[in-house]
Amino acid sequence: MGTVRTESSIMHRWLAIQLQVNKFCSCYEAILRRNQSGTTIEDKVVAAKKYYIELDKDNKSFGLEHCWNILKGEDKWKAKMKELAELEKDKQASQKKKKNPTKDKRPRGEEETQNNELEDVVDEEMAAKKRPEGIKKAKQNLRRGGGEACMEALDKMMAKREVLDKEKEKAKEERFLATLELEKKRVANEEKIAEAKLLKEEKEIMLADLSSLNPMQRQWIEKMQKKIMEKELPN
Repeated sequence: MGTVRTESSIMHRWLAIQLQVNKFCSCYEAILRRNQSGTTIEDKVVAAKKYYIELDKDNKSFGLEHCWNILKGEDKWKAKMKELAELEKDKQASQKKKKNPTKDKRPRGEEETQNNELEDVVDEEMAAKKRPEGIKKAKQNLRRGGGEACMEALDKMMAKREVLDKEKEKAKEERFLATLELEKKRVANEEKIAEAKLLKEEKEIMLADLSSLNPMQRQWIEKMQKKIMEKELPN
């Protein structure tokens, strides 16, 4: 059986998943905007993973691709990602304008690309400075920030986990029953072998040539023959 997690454990795990998947989404979107010809979807995913490692302060790789595959198809998740991207663009543009009021503007396409590629870095810095939230506050923040879609996706992942656990338990039970059946067959086979051996020995005793034996041997054989006959004959 799988480990039973508390509500607090599940919530904190989900917040970690949300942060890492958001970062990877930013990396993947940045790779898509490069619009490199001759690259497949698999190539773009690999490139996004490399980009993720480059931007991570500890050079950690992205290990939640299975979660990303589930979340990326959710309409509410995609809408939330678009909303976050737009807010981050406005924030970055405002910050650059304040820091460099007289600096020549860059082409819009280049500026948008750089802003979008910095989204995951900003998310990471915010997460590092942020203290752990309480369960109630985390729930409220999730609901305010499109948390409904996140919780739906989490429910789907948990449901799939439950199905997988049940399948594993069923397979374990089937293996146990198969092992038990094999053990029964082994014991039955050993009993047959023992019975055949006993019949062979009894046959040899019953057919023994008493004339070639000394008195003591003859007495033992006759005693054994009597026991065999008593066992075989009905009372």
